[in-house]
Amino acid sequence: MRKIKLKQTLPTKLARHLEEDLNDSQRAAVVAPDGYNLILAGPGSGKTRVVTYRVAYLIARGVPAQSILLVTFTRRAAREMVHRLEALIGPEAQKVWAGTFHAIGNRLLRRPAELLGYRPNFTILDSEDQLDLMKLAWQDGGLSGQEKLAPKPAELMHLISFALNTRRTLADLIDSQHPHLSEWRPQIEKVADAYSARKRSANCMDYDDLLVLWLRLLVDFPGQLEEQARLFGHILIDEMQDTNALQVETVEMIAAAGAGNLTAVGDDAQSIYKFRGANYDNILEFPRRHPVARTFTLDVNYRSTPQIVALTADSIRHNQSGFPKALTSARGDGLLPAVVAAADVYEEADLVCQQVLDARDNDVPLGEIAVLYRNHQDSVVLQGELVARGIPYTVRSGLRFFEQAHIKDVLAHLRVVVNPLDEASWRRILLLLPGIGPAKAGAIFARLGESADPLAAMATQEAMAAVPTKSRGFYAAFVNDLRKVLATDPERHPSAAIDALLKGGYPAVVRQKYERPENRLADLEQFSVLAARYDSLERLLAELLLAGDIYGMDTASPSDTRDVLVLSTVHQAKGLEWSHVFVIRLIEDTFPNHRVLNEPGGVEEERRIFYVAVSRAKNELMLTYPSTVTRGGYGPLTFATASRFVTELEPSRYERAELEREFLPLDDDWNDTLRSRGH
Repeated sequence: MRKIKLKQTLPTKLARHLEEDLNDSQRAAVVAPDGYNLILAGPGSGKTRVVTYRVAYLIARGVPAQSILLVTFTRRAAREMVHRLEALIGPEAQKVWAGTFHAIGNRLLRRPAELLGYRPNFTILDSEDQLDLMKLAWQDGGLSGQEKLAPKPAELMHLISFALNTRRTLADLIDSQHPHLSEWRPQIEKVADAYSARKRSANCMDYDDLLVLWLRLLVDFPGQLEEQARLFGHILIDEMQDTNALQVETVEMIAAAGAGNLTAVGDDAQSIYKFRGANYDNILEFPRRHPVARTFTLDVNYRSTPQIVALTADSIRHNQSGFPKALTSARGDGLLPAVVAAADVYEEADLVCQQVLDARDNDVPLGEIAVLYRNHQDSVVLQGELVARGIPYTVRSGLRFFEQAHIKDVLAHLRVVVNPLDEASWRRILLLLPGIGPAKAGAIFARLGESADPLAAMATQEAMAAVPTKSRGFYAAFVNDLRKVLATDPERHPSAAIDALLKGGYPAVVRQKYERPENRLADLEQFSVLAARYDSLERLLAELLLAGDIYGMDTASPSDTRDVLVLSTVHQAKGLEWSHVFVIRLIEDTFPNHRVLNEPGGVEEERRIFYVAVSRAKNELMLTYPSTVTRGGYGPLTFATASRFVTELEPSRYERAELEREFLPLDDDWNDTLRSRGH
């Protein structure tokens, strides 16, 4: 067939941006032909810019914005890309299907939910709600009365989730990785079935369902696959190295059934979510799965100084697997990274605090400084020293704002309004009432669940009969409060629904049940302000319950916008950057983590985590470790071994700093104290 070239022109503004804002390798990736494309983007190489410009380029070529699927791993990344896209092409950017895998799955499953045994108004379980439902399924499966060695609900929740996300059977996973659970396998399989049945009965999905059922929809209903293949003419996947088997199978199935336009973007050296089921081979084997795929490499780092880039490259070269790396820095020279050995964890904390204060005195804002660590507990001693010195900080490895108990209480009230079959939410609300425990909460819900309309049934004599006599006054007040919520037309006015709760009996519950009640009530007032931005309660709930992306920094609380020092695990820091970065507790068995060293590929995974940590720094990087530690917080002091990720570095890549210990004179109070002790 003869091919005729058709010359097309881009809008002048976009053409100018493509010419002025991109280097040659970035531009080549942006204007890549249709088909399968792999874009390997090292740290700080402008990945977000390239993805955004790629979408803008497609739309400028005439691809409808609503036919582009852009999947990211955090809501923050999706929002940033859409915001940048809007600056390039205007309001059309809002038509792009941009979001996390879970958010896209939620949107796509609403209309055809009944094909899968659900109603379109299904609600989404967060991790705590999952555990509550799993405890009930644990009883259903016959494990609750077993000996102490029987697997617990939390362990089973992780096991079932991992099996689903890696596309493995429970039997295979238990035999290969958890042989100590083999004797319990029949009961575990019963628990998994009971858990699925309880979710369907409650019209609830957990995070895994949003992926599992999305794929099942495509496999079991060919018409749905054809529809999505027509809908998404172009698919772009950000952070391809972090996809699991479920995710990559889903998008590749849609692409193969459609136009075959799939662009995978990522960095194999930043694959750090194996423990969640992420499959490193999803990016590594992309060229093998798609032999016609073109590969583009973004190899200029605009974030870090040459000295920091050289150290990161020196570290990752010790990994045997992965695409070749040749990253160079576009910036001018800076300081060599520093490696410092402290006497113990207390001196390490003291060192970091002093360096933070020195940086602040040199006009580096606290918000431009981060302390990173492998495990959350490694920050505890440092937090104590920060408090003692009055240095403000935020911890990005703790509880999410929407996981706090008082927020979850209000969410539970709202969720039963949207989905009256939501058993976990009913139980949570009922347990707030004095005199009602788990057994009574279950009995009351059983009465409500028998009705076609649980909200109408909550005030009937049958429901009241299940309530303990001493609790009936509290229950009647609760029913009255929920009726007031319903009267606000909560589906269209979610903010008014929250206000109604705050005018009812719930504030008294907060004051009786929780510490710092006024702060919590202030949180709820701000929650109402946030809800005022939404004209749909269903959309508000879905977005909030998908806000805590398991991969990124959407877990931070609103207070993180203040100018405060950032403490974070490396996993939570992925995708972020700071002027000054400290990586602490770099000793063997801690970083790398001792639990994963004996797993296949464990050492290389840990080295990739180290690579992510050091590549967050723009201007200055300090690596610290204590020379002695007390294991487990008690016992004798033992010598620690510096992490292999430090000792394997070429000495020319860093400067080893020696601590000069300056002993300040004691004041009179201390002298008096020492004399009184006989010194």
